[in-house]
Amino acid sequence: LYGNCNSSTPDCFFLPITNCSIPSKIDGNQTITIDANVGHWSNPIIPSVFQNRTFNWYRVQMVFYLMRYKPETLAHVQYTISKQFNLSSIDFYHPYIAVYVRRSDKATTKEMSQVYTLKQYFDLFDGNARQANISTIYINSEDEKVLNEFVEINKEKQGYYKLLNLTLQKNIVFGTLTRMTSEQRGKVILDFLTDLFIETNADLHVGTLTSNWCRLVDEMRLALGKLIPFYTPENIYKIDWKR
Repeated sequence: LYGNCNSSTPDCFFLPITNCSIPSKIDGNQTITIDANVGHWSNPIIPSVFQNRTFNWYRVQMVFYLMRYKPETLAHVQYTISKQFNLSSIDFYHPYIAVYVRRSDKATTKEMSQVYTLKQYFDLFDGNARQANISTIYINSEDEKVLNEFVEINKEKQGYYKLLNLTLQKNIVFGTLTRMTSEQRGKVILDFLTDLFIETNADLHVGTLTSNWCRLVDEMRLALGKLIPFYTPENIYKIDWKR
């Protein structure tokens, strides 16, 4: 995941979690392996100082802390935005909506009950967006056909929406990522972090919570104090389908 970075740890992209360096090898002493069994998630052990908080709150704070961008990562994100958008910062585009459309392997593995059309996402927020005079929209998806769907939808809406979209490699899922070279993976991860920055800072966010990505965005937004409800065509949270 870390491209050509020498450390092969999250320190390649994020600020260190401590002032200590993170060993890159598991030695059973400084660095150990903990099995990520389902039981660890259904019966989490929460530090006593957080006992009056929900597990979701605790997880949100932890993820947000772990994923603080290094200056170099943030500089790459801001450079990518300024290079591909007309303005130099995403802040100039507020207010805007971010939509993430997840399809492909999530549907084939039945983690998603169905594939949703882009129109189904638009039907969720279109009325609220117009009430709030929000017309700028950022669309992200691993499915390249989504942008064609947007063109047709926007025709029906008399061109109301102004599209923001990064011209990055599409059709990448976890299986694709694992088959890439380390250099290719490093570039894709930086692309992902650019998408994450844009979606997290959006005024409204739309997606599906069976998607790991959408849950990550939702949690990062919660840590930033964005309390506006999440728009989703699903009536399910990821863990529900196992019950």
